[in-house]
Amino acid sequence: MHETDMQRKANDLIKSAITRISIGQQAGAVWQSIATVIAVVVVLFLALYRLTDYPVTWFDEGSHLHVPKALVRFGVYADYSGEGFRYYGPTVGVGPTVMLPIAAAFKLFGIGLLQARLVMVLYLLAAIYAFYRLALVLGDRRLAWVATALLVTSRGVRLMEYGRQVLGEVPGLFFMAAGLALWLAAWEKASRQRLVLVGLLLGLAMITKNQYLLVLAPALGLAWLANLVYYRTVPQRVFIIPGLVSTACFLLWQIYMVMYLGPATARENLELLRQQTAGAALVFSPQLMKESLKYLLGLEVYLGMLLPILVYGLIISLPRRREGQRWGMLWILMVVNLAWYVVASIGWPRYAFPGLAVASLFVASFFHRLTDGFQVRGTVLWKALRGEDAVLQKYALRWAMLIWLSVMMARPLLYTVRHIVSPPPNAPVAMAVYLDQNVPHDALIETFEPEMGFLTDHNYHFAPPIILQQAVRHVWLGGPPPSESYDFVQREPPIMCW
Repeated sequence: MHETDMQRKANDLIKSAITRISIGQQAGAVWQSIATVIAVVVVLFLALYRLTDYPVTWFDEGSHLHVPKALVRFGVYADYSGEGFRYYGPTVGVGPTVMLPIAAAFKLFGIGLLQARLVMVLYLLAAIYAFYRLALVLGDRRLAWVATALLVTSRGVRLMEYGRQVLGEVPGLFFMAAGLALWLAAWEKASRQRLVLVGLLLGLAMITKNQYLLVLAPALGLAWLANLVYYRTVPQRVFIIPGLVSTACFLLWQIYMVMYLGPATARENLELLRQQTAGAALVFSPQLMKESLKYLLGLEVYLGMLLPILVYGLIISLPRRREGQRWGMLWILMVVNLAWYVVASIGWPRYAFPGLAVASLFVASFFHRLTDGFQVRGTVLWKALRGEDAVLQKYALRWAMLIWLSVMMARPLLYTVRHIVSPPPNAPVAMAVYLDQNVPHDALIETFEPEMGFLTDHNYHFAPPIILQQAVRHVWLGGPPPSESYDFVQREPPIMCW
């Protein structure tokens, strides 16, 4: 009888424990659902609120918008100016993965900045989700949540700022993150079909923005060599197939552009690409190197933590195991981009975008390990405060790290919210209204601002792309002023200049 009572009590204790665990799991699921809803609402607000007011449309976005507008109005995939179509410039800088969906939106809903930016918001949301899936491949849900939150909020990455404009960075990130997530999720046993799809996604990233070619091509080659010489954990086809497919994807688009545009224009494109590369991508200026390094080590980039994160990333990449190699692949990609940004580029923050986006994975992993998986239980801290000094020190350090991480996300988030809610005056739109009300549409207007050619249907003449490169060199490298090479206004005076 006594033994039966003991068994009954044991069974009651087990049932009670199971009940508490079940209640705890249900409560955890409820809080996770609430957190998910809040995160979705915040992201949608950041992506959509006052979409046409922030950021104010500018030179690069305006030039990109010319191509889908020309495609819808004239059926020509080209830029345009007062003298006719220009089959170079924005047609080369940003790929059809951006231009064609915007052209489709214009065809269906009319030509407008809102329609174009809504397409970009779809890319933005897709990029956030693909990045979350990539982070989930590397760790648990908490790591994935924190990495994605860092991506969304970081002032160094500027995801929301770029994602609300017609630029190639965020769509390129979507294709790259989706390809990497698909690749790393089945590292050892990837089928040929999966590897081809991975290569296609990475190739689309290269087509979307040439910057991704400069990052992904050397990163894939170095990762293959690392597997061949150091890791030796996966078959060579895991790297060779995606590398070949992505290269073929990029080359096929270039061949199509040559055939579509014609050999003469192809030569112009190659010359323009050479000049752009010399003026922005292969600069090698000691002064700009210093400025670029100063930016990367500043507070805007993860509160000045980039250097220790690079060291940490190298450390977790050293083990010759599956996890180490996956982190190693991403570390190579990050370092390739940031090294090029410092050593060779002109130092525009957008050029560091892919590397800093990937860096958020390492930042999240760093804090994840130091805080035992982002444990934030207040009851444990309270017990620690009443317990031994060693336990207190342990939990005090953990909370200090979590507070630091929270500041790292909250500070730039408030900055972004403030600028979205109270954007600067929209001068291009105001000027467009003025032109529509006061200037005939057939009057020739000379301008260096291509966004005006999108916002109104006036007859504009834009400075040739080569003049832009000279202006860049003049401002950033102290080269000769572009006025020495451009005299259109003197030869053929327009009705007005803007």
